[in-house]
Amino acid sequence: MTGGASGIGLALGELLVGYGAQVTLVARRQELLDAAKAKIGEGAHTLSLDISDAYKVKDSLRKRMAERPIDMLINNAGVAMPGRFIEMDATEYRRQMDINYFGAVNMCREVVPHMTERGSGHITNVGSLLSVMGIYGYTAYAASKFALQGFSECLRAELAPHTVRLTMLLPPDTDTPQHAAEMEHLPEETKALAGSVKMLAPEKVARDCLEGMAAGRFEIIPGFDGRMTVVAQRWVPGIVRWWCDNSTKKVNAQRSAS
Repeated sequence: MTGGASGIGLALGELLVGYGAQVTLVARRQELLDAAKAKIGEGAHTLSLDISDAYKVKDSLRKRMAERPIDMLINNAGVAMPGRFIEMDATEYRRQMDINYFGAVNMCREVVPHMTERGSGHITNVGSLLSVMGIYGYTAYAASKFALQGFSECLRAELAPHTVRLTMLLPPDTDTPQHAAEMEHLPEETKALAGSVKMLAPEKVARDCLEGMAAGRFEIIPGFDGRMTVVAQRWVPGIVRWWCDNSTKKVNAQRSAS
């Protein structure tokens, strides 16, 4: 499981080990992995790996799969840096795409042949509500998560004949270290939108994820507010855009008046 050292990944690891599974936590920083392993206990293993590097992923995973089969892959690693398009450095777009999208692709390229050959397995790609909608301040992040959504839709269809399942998790704002870091860079317009969304605990998201996977669902959206947001975006997108734009106008009006 990538991104397994904190947040949703750590919560998933704790649940899975509690169910008796052996879990390999993947992240770049070994010190964070060591802390996560200490918290989870027996059943947790670690792998320090930069998933954006396809060559390192290939080398590391083939060695790991030679030691033990992979029954489940959870692509949870992700980064986000909000900001206005005209103010953001171009390198930020590449960084987020490399980790959020290509990181998952790199992992799948090594694991999918392993699973299809065995005729079993389950892959979960962790997206976001911004996999299906875009809001002010997230041009880089939403683009990477939209790409992951499209990739997952197509890969699900290709894996189905091999009895390998694929799930897409679309969590709303979740109380994680990544989210806390994002808040420091949110434009005022985005803060106005974020303030209207109920934040979930990573443990809640993790439980919903595993329950949805067990039920064989392709798309899992934790929380009532998150589900209603996706329903509204898909059925009445014009109203959703009007609501978001109106929130932005209020912020701009307050700024002009001050």
